[in-house]
Amino acid sequence: MEERRERAAEREARARRALAVLAAAAVGLAGAWLGMLLLAPTTVPMGPFRVEVSAAFGRGVTRVGLPPFGELTADTHVAPIGLSATLRDVGVQRLTDLVAQRGLEGLVDDVERDAPVRVRAFAWRLLAVAAVGALALALLVYRTRVRRIAVGVATAIVVVAASEGLALATFRAEAFAEPTYSGSLALAPKLIGPVHEATGRIEDFRAGLEQLIDGTVRAYTTIQTAPLIDEDTIRVLHISDIHASPLGMDFAREVARGFDVDLVIDTGDLTSFATPVEDLIVARIPAFLRPYVFVRGNHDSRALQAQVARQPNAVVLDGRAETIEGLTVYGLGHPTFNPATGVPADEEAFAESARAAGVAIAADLEELDAPVDLAAVHDDRMAEEVAGLVPVVISGHFHETRAEVVNGTLFLRIATTGGSGAGIFRGLDEIPLSAEVLYFTREPRPELVAFDVIEQLPETGDLTVRRTTVGEAFGALTPSPSPSPTATVP
Repeated sequence: MEERRERAAEREARARRALAVLAAAAVGLAGAWLGMLLLAPTTVPMGPFRVEVSAAFGRGVTRVGLPPFGELTADTHVAPIGLSATLRDVGVQRLTDLVAQRGLEGLVDDVERDAPVRVRAFAWRLLAVAAVGALALALLVYRTRVRRIAVGVATAIVVVAASEGLALATFRAEAFAEPTYSGSLALAPKLIGPVHEATGRIEDFRAGLEQLIDGTVRAYTTIQTAPLIDEDTIRVLHISDIHASPLGMDFAREVARGFDVDLVIDTGDLTSFATPVEDLIVARIPAFLRPYVFVRGNHDSRALQAQVARQPNAVVLDGRAETIEGLTVYGLGHPTFNPATGVPADEEAFAESARAAGVAIAADLEELDAPVDLAAVHDDRMAEEVAGLVPVVISGHFHETRAEVVNGTLFLRIATTGGSGAGIFRGLDEIPLSAEVLYFTREPRPELVAFDVIEQLPETGDLTVRRTTVGEAFGALTPSPSPSPTATVP
């Protein structure tokens, strides 16, 4: 009997020791995870790029972030560790010079030379911070129980080292032939090449690297070498002429998210034919998750305007001003309602109607207690009367992008965010989706300092971003009703 009790006690003691070891191992892994999360991320140079690399326990995927365009994810390895590389800075001039002198092959050579060195250094860093995290948490939990602390740290080192080795052994660059896209990239798979082309040419690491770099070059060399925008700015997404295009609304929403804008201003023609089925496009407005300012276009009915106003995040401006996210915006809906029926409109009468609205806008502005920062109309002919009275006028209607200064007022037109709208079903899919992001200072009062024009072809996914710095392109803008020279950026 006594012997049986001793054996039972011994088994119980072994079980307790095993549980203690498992608990210490769990503490070590938790500490390693915290260490990797908090201490591992680091930014390293790779050719003309500066890339932030990080890793943490998780699914065996590699994420490549190309802000502000979005992110792509590929199932590249089977190890229980997720890898991430986010492009933080691009030496655009060096990038342009390198591609011009040595072509894409030369750029790939530089990145391929730098990448293994940076990755090896990061692997050692990851192992070190995992050990530090495990040690810190084990000391916090076990204090002076040296053996359990040692078990936790040893477990962290072994698991992280084994995960790194397994990731290296099973890594497949060809997985980027079929990645998952998010952000603006979801609308632009062409950014890194279509799948059917990539599958045929990605055979090794170099080919996969070349594909990613090619997409990055095509995206980032479209951004002009302008000063970086201060983080403390008001960011406004300007869209127009969606024409009931779900693709256009999705594009606008992804740009709003990717550029982290504070508000959206839609300068009208949300629909085309004034049919009830088109009103379904309004249901997509809440998904923007930020204020959505709407100014009625000539294809938008007042019933549609009322429906927009019922959306929880919508602000309808029709002859009034409102301060939103620190920016005072005035808006007036188009005076003419003429849904697209296929019957040619009287252009002369239409233009006269638009210009006649200028008197009402001038009267509204004069009655305001404080000046506005921006005026939004569908057709900029409506605001010709107030050139020199407001700093910025934004509009659409003409399906062309244009920037022009009149009497010190900057008139910004954006083309069509909906592309061809319903025309996409008629094969008119070569019209790009267009939007622009405006950057305003906050202090001492909002002032436009720059704007980005973003265009994307729906068929190919080709994406361009062109930045214009207002001071460099137009000089100091001083609104004045008296005539002044006109400057234009096409």
